[in-house]
Amino acid sequence: MKAGITVLTNNPLVREAFPEAEWVEGLPSEVARRARDRIHAGWRLAAHPLAGSIRLLRSPYRSLALEEASPPADARQVQMIEEAVARLERRELLDNSPENDADYRLLDLDLFRRVMGSLGD
Repeated sequence: MKAGITVLTNNPLVREAFPEAEWVEGLPSEVARRARDRIHAGWRLAAHPLAGSIRLLRSPYRSLALEEASPPADARQVQMIEEAVARLERRELLDNSPENDADYRLLDLDLFRRVMGSLGD
């Protein structure tokens, strides 16, 4: 993984594929809150925190990449993560159907690999 990148995830497939990822116990909103804390400390989002389709807002899995920033995060970055936290906290949107779980894990992993590929190594 590229130096200066931190991965936050609650997806076991992402943690398996990226063992250096920081495990976040809980819902996607908790992943976003942890990212928000880092952004307020000067880190930057490597990609939009709500990447993917509207349907993926229902996913119980979220993986985010953050970069050590120089310069630190700007108002736009803070606004993006704050909006993501607010949207992901709407738990009534979550799909906790066991029959969809494996698909959500795989979709999150695929989207995350694309983000990491765009960052290069």
